Amino acid sequence: MFRSSIKQVATVAVTALVVGCAANSPSEEKSSSSGLPAWVIAPSGLVGEGALVATECVPDNAGMSILKSKSTALARAAIAQQIQVNVQVMDKTYQDLTENGEESASGSTFSSVSKQVTDQMLQGAIPQRMDYIEGRGEDLFCSMVVLAPEQNRKVFEAIIQKSNRQMSPNNEALLYQEFRAKRAAEELDKAVGN
Repeated sequence: MFRSSIKQVATVAVTALVVGCAANSPSEEKSSSSGLPAWVIAPSGLVGEGALVATECVPDNAGMSILKSKSTALARAAIAQQIQVNVQVMDKTYQDLTENGEESASGSTFSSVSKQVTDQMLQGAIPQRMDYIEGRGEDLFCSMVVLAPEQNRKVFEAIIQKSNRQMSPNNEALLYQEFRAKRAAEELDKAVGN
């Protein structure tokens, strides 16, 4: 009888542990140093390859609609900065191609048209997650905004088109890879000062 009770208690404990762990999705797990959820600290690990994502938080000092607008605008601005850095990397790669004599260097640079295109295309960046968060003693409202891979590709294509550059499909494919490359993420980290 005593062993039966111990087995039942052990079964209930194991079941509770499994259910509790299953309920904590990766995006809900807290960072050990900040206590903030993963979707706030490292949102890029939660979206598909080729997507751009940013999470921004604002102090909880106004109504929800104002907080949504403010945090979403800041997150979209962070995505615009990511695109700008990606375009700068693409510009460097294009300049390398032109120095090798493979393409004509005439026309405007990609960077000069990217702001206009980015501003238009960021309307496709939608908030995927919003929530009130308690962080380091203050209440915050956070928004995670995602620019889906297909929208990211449209940004690239619009920049190429508006730049009036004629290039081979191979060079365009190379530039797109550079636009999405890890090197662009590394340069973004440098630009932000991380």
